[in-house]
Amino acid sequence: MAGKYHRNVVHTVMHVRLPSVRRPRTFFDVFGIVTVSIVLVAAVLTVWHGTIVRFEMIAFMILVFSWAVWAMNQILERSVERIE
Repeated sequence: MAGKYHRNVVHTVMHVRLPSVRRPRTFFDVFGIVTVSIVLVAAVLTVWHGTIVRFEMIAFMILVFSWAVWAMNQILERSVERIE
């Protein structure tokens, strides 16, 4: 019985897809990309302490959040199209 459960878990894990930047399909795509970008910015800011780096990270975060708004809009538009 434990072997059967183990095979089902492995089979389920193998079908995990990476988040899509160009065509986000779910809010998990948006959440995943925003989370990774926040972690990246935190890592960069802990290593480098400079005014220029801070401005670059602010610009990067503005870009990421603009993308997130666009991505959520695309997801909602596609869901409305599927309903109609």
